[in-house]
Amino acid sequence: MLVAFEIVFMLSPSVFAGFLMSEAAVDAFYEGVTTFGTLAQFFSFGVAGAGFVVLLRLIHGRGFWSVIGPVEAVKRDLILVGWGVGVWLMILAILPPWVDTADLAEVRNIGVWAALIPVTLAALLIQVGTEEMFFRGYLQQQFACISNSRWTWMVLPSAIFGALHYWNGNGAADGALWAVWAMALGLACADLTARTGNLGSAIGLHLANNAFALLIVGIQGWPSSGVALFLYPYEDPDLYSYPLETVFTFWGLVQLLTMLTSVAIMWLAARIALQR
Repeated sequence: MLVAFEIVFMLSPSVFAGFLMSEAAVDAFYEGVTTFGTLAQFFSFGVAGAGFVVLLRLIHGRGFWSVIGPVEAVKRDLILVGWGVGVWLMILAILPPWVDTADLAEVRNIGVWAALIPVTLAALLIQVGTEEMFFRGYLQQQFACISNSRWTWMVLPSAIFGALHYWNGNGAADGALWAVWAMALGLACADLTARTGNLGSAIGLHLANNAFALLIVGIQGWPSSGVALFLYPYEDPDLYSYPLETVFTFWGLVQLLTMLTSVAIMWLAARIALQR
């Protein structure tokens, strides 16, 4: 299943691009820096998600809801946690330090930006839904069948989830920070899944996190910057290509502590929302 899904996931961008109507749209999709390109990249996760559901049926004889959970419980927990975590992230966003508009290259039209929020949330729901379906819905269940140990069903899928996010970074140090942060996020989502018995809370937390990461601040010309309200001037990503030992400097440790604290706050907000 792991090998088959990896093949499906790697092929899904090409399959999605095959349905686009022009060369310009294909280029924008692969670059991911425009509004269309950013949204298209996240919508393309639907191809991988559909492929996973087919594999689940072929290999295990299981259906979609067997990895999601009871539909009403999923809806309830997704809304509770999505709003609960979103409110806390909004509070943190309006606290200082504030964005200095003098440093910005662009502030998008507020009306256009607001109109894109529902579309962005729909695209992100497909993206995080696919990831949660595989890592928490499938892997967590499968490993739990192997062992009752949390190191097996909670930590191992989260470690895999974190390792795959290494490639999101610019250089070894940035990649390592991404990997540790993603593993922490995976652990939070795994805990919520175990507490509730469905994926609603994990999807809600993951969705709120990704929405705030995409919709508030971005850098011009960088991938996934197409729906951000505030855009900083373009910088060469190679400027952030620090060696691995940078993680253990004061700067790196502060970054790591900040990232882990943000995950802890979201997890606590989800627990409060769920009252569990």
